Amino acid sequence: MDKYERYKVDDFLADDYFLHWILHPTEEEQRFWEKYLEEHPEKRKDIEEARFICSIFQVKQKKLSLNETYEIWDGVLQSSKQLKTLRWIPLLKYAAVFLLLFLSGAFAYYLYENRGQTEHFELATGTVPVDDEAKIILSDGSEISLEKKESKINYNSSGNQLIVNNDTIRQNQLAGTEAINKVIIPYGKKSVIRLSDGTIVWLNAGSQLVYPTAFLREKREVVLIGEAYFDVTENKSKPFIVRTSTLAVTVLGTKFDVSAYPEDKFVEAILESGSVSLEVTGKNFLHLNKKVLLKPNQKGSLNREDGVMKLTEVDVSQYTAWKDGMLKVEREDLIRVLKKVERYYNIQIELRDPLAGGYLISGKLDLKNSPEEVLNVIQLTVPIDWARKSNGDFIIVKK
Repeated sequence: MDKYERYKVDDFLADDYFLHWILHPTEEEQRFWEKYLEEHPEKRKDIEEARFICSIFQVKQKKLSLNETYEIWDGVLQSSKQLKTLRWIPLLKYAAVFLLLFLSGAFAYYLYENRGQTEHFELATGTVPVDDEAKIILSDGSEISLEKKESKINYNSSGNQLIVNNDTIRQNQLAGTEAINKVIIPYGKKSVIRLSDGTIVWLNAGSQLVYPTAFLREKREVVLIGEAYFDVTENKSKPFIVRTSTLAVTVLGTKFDVSAYPEDKFVEAILESGSVSLEVTGKNFLHLNKKVLLKPNQKGSLNREDGVMKLTEVDVSQYTAWKDGMLKVEREDLIRVLKKVERYYNIQIELRDPLAGGYLISGKLDLKNSPEEVLNVIQLTVPIDWARKSNGDFIIVKK
């Protein structure tokens, strides 16, 4: 119950266990939430508001198209900018979030800020986002397991057929409607997705992508949680937009990387070629109305805490080598390097001496090797020792 002590209305609306209790309650869930309310009466107001929003919008499940949902969301953003002092604006925000929860095909989808501290995403707990199984959740709720460590997903041009590794799946959808699929890749795995427009997406470990099987709108829009590298097929009449909780990346056709892990302080976009527009969209930053253009070999870094955006010149390969099984770093803190290693291998690394986390590392790590081999290479770079515990976790100490 400890995690719920920090929850507000939007947190409850994004929680699988809470939503299942509201929509399809079991005796166990009923007992859990009754006990929770007895022990935390101060949370009753937030829970009742979340229940009210659910009661309004649960009848809309599977009836709204992606087109209608994005129109609602865009309307919420515009209304919030113009009328942010009115009390009903937060309700609209929650409503849009709740509608999108259903459209993603799973309750875990959310499009709002301040998720970095929840236990679902903290590396310190050893958990992975939402699920420990790589899979595709189709628009009808059915699931396709992705058993390989590096899965390949390929859609045909109409979006009604996909090839998963070597298996062909037919997806039924009404003509003229958008079917919304979701790919979940836990820590320790990766995936390459070819979307119906030809755009290729490399989805990194611990990431999720929500997308229409066919782009029928005047914009091609997807939602990302985690990190992905995009090679976007050019279409000047139909821009491609990657939405994260705080940033919208808009392109016509280009190659770029977006990193938006909920536990990270910064959301980053790195441009390899072409040009992209970055727009701050997080609910805490609506008043900023900030939009910048990114040039090749530039990184746009958005601070989640204050909404400050910084542009810097970078070596793009340092940020995109992961898709080829490499980790390239240049004077990067050991603590950040270890976090990336944890995600890639789905392991937990305990750094016994926090001061050692400040060691700077430069060079390349071959992630096709074992975690032990990678730690041995790091050990040659900075003065540390490592050991493996009986449960499989790793310990790092300062020499």
